[in-house]
Amino acid sequence: MTTKIYKKIYDLSQLVTSGAAMWPHLAADVQYGQGTFIGIRSTGWHNENHPGWYDMGTPFPYGVGTPGVHGAHWWIGHFHAGTHMDAPIYIIPEGITTDKIPLEKVYGTGVVVDMRNKKKWDTITAEDFEKATPKIEAGDFVVVNTGWHKWFQPITEGDRAYEYFHYYPGLVPSAAEWLIKKKIKAIAGTWPVCDHSLSFAPLKTSMLWLYNDYKRETGKEPDTIKGLGGYEECLTMFLKAGITCVQNAGGDIDQATGKRLTMCALPLKWEETDASLVRLVAIEK
Repeated sequence: MTTKIYKKIYDLSQLVTSGAAMWPHLAADVQYGQGTFIGIRSTGWHNENHPGWYDMGTPFPYGVGTPGVHGAHWWIGHFHAGTHMDAPIYIIPEGITTDKIPLEKVYGTGVVVDMRNKKKWDTITAEDFEKATPKIEAGDFVVVNTGWHKWFQPITEGDRAYEYFHYYPGLVPSAAEWLIKKKIKAIAGTWPVCDHSLSFAPLKTSMLWLYNDYKRETGKEPDTIKGLGGYEECLTMFLKAGITCVQNAGGDIDQATGKRLTMCALPLKWEETDASLVRLVAIEK
């Protein structure tokens, strides 16, 4: 008879599906095939926006009811899709690749903090982490729940992926500085990158559609946001500090929010990659 060594395991990962969201300029590169599914949903994002998702082929499932047809599943795409971890080399030329990330960097005790009060384009600052509960301690694996994970995948219920990628509340450098000084082990969140959604300066050049959205709604320039920071500045700060960064958390995160748990996010041991899909889990003992 075996003894159960945990109370519950929470899956904090997003499901990878044929309708899963991806950055618009990378969407055409994600494909699934033989026996599973192909492509990502085609849609338009306003007249001035990037064309968005691209239709790669026939819908799931293939070959159902075909005698003797099994086929191996295959996938072509970015390791930056779905719930994933960025390796230091993604930002730092001399940084290590995903296969060389020490396992102690992806496992440990941590907290799931509640930032679901944050709204569209809100900033998450050092003060927010100072007040967060449970209290963030040195060495923690910190997971942030903004509540925006629900827009990552409801393609069949109404396409909100554009909002997920472009309107989410996110980190500014003061928050990254606070976490680095706290000497946390890892940071994960319900966001596509560990930075504010407008932190892709110059936004007018890199994401004109998003620049136009913000200017139209607020009448202001995006760079007027206090303490916003430069292009993926927080992610750069974390990786230079040796802090593991996980994007697109979700799944059971609402159930795990407000708890201190054991966290684990194991990357694939794939040679020389700058990122890896991960299964992010939280274990209640």
